[in-house]
Amino acid sequence: MGKSGKVLKKGKVETREDLLLGFVRSVKGPRKLIFEEGVMSHWLYMLLKKEVDELVVCQPRERKGPKTDELDAEELAELLRSGKPKSVFHADDVLMDLRIIVSGYDDVIQELGRAKNRYKALYRQAAIQTDVTKFYESEEMLLSLDGEERYYVACTLFEQIRFLEQQRAGYVERFEENARKQKAIKLLMSIPGIGLVRANQIVAIVVTPYRFSKKYKLFAYAMLTKHSRTSDGKEYGKQQAMGCAELKRVFKSAALSSIKSDNAFRRKYDEMRAAGKSDRTARSAVAKKIAATVLGVWKSGKKYNDKHKEVTQRANRNCHSGA
Repeated sequence: MGKSGKVLKKGKVETREDLLLGFVRSVKGPRKLIFEEGVMSHWLYMLLKKEVDELVVCQPRERKGPKTDELDAEELAELLRSGKPKSVFHADDVLMDLRIIVSGYDDVIQELGRAKNRYKALYRQAAIQTDVTKFYESEEMLLSLDGEERYYVACTLFEQIRFLEQQRAGYVERFEENARKQKAIKLLMSIPGIGLVRANQIVAIVVTPYRFSKKYKLFAYAMLTKHSRTSDGKEYGKQQAMGCAELKRVFKSAALSSIKSDNAFRRKYDEMRAAGKSDRTARSAVAKKIAATVLGVWKSGKKYNDKHKEVTQRANRNCHSGA
């Protein structure tokens, strides 16, 4: 598509490196390229970013009416020509590769949760208590089930759980290796509520803290805040910004973990609860505080200091007193 919006060239290309490069290189002059985020988007980004003057990976859009590859391509080209696409972050940083292992871990955890729920349901149907110690690890529990069919299904689920737990342990070993290699992961693990797995997840999703010039932009991307909807000076409720649901879950779960021990986040939670705020509101505030801390720790390159404010205030007083 040219500057005026006229379609200059069309073509269908197989998903092969040589053919894609050949098509892009056949377009003469300055080149801008756009495609939607998808399973192959990062591979395409790495392949083509040096072939064009500008490359945009955009958020998939909701469409109504007829849908064809040709129409989709023209719509995307028009979006890029008018400068209106909503871009999705991509980079050639080695940390982008962490997303593969983190995604695989998430799949294993989801399958493990489903298997455990089905396994426990078999016992509940037979009115057998499931709150025993190491319920999912005890083969003896299988003997309490009556009926050949129920016993067989339980045995298959028990083996699935055992296998998935082994896979989960393998991913954790990879995460530990990542922590030894990547300074950013080690730094984030110093923050209360952020352990090995969550640190890997945050670094894999964010890649670089400098994507966000302000903490509020990270809040929006992590879906931790809502934007007001106003028209003619009137407010019509609030709407959550499009962002990364995975990152939201990480910060929300980190907030839950952090308030279980004595730290600045727990003190923040207690202050808000004492002021009459609901548990949900207080936990949401803690999640934002953790997100802001992640940016600060990551950008500074220094480990988390739980008493940072107190230390800073004491240092300022010493300076003023001439100590």
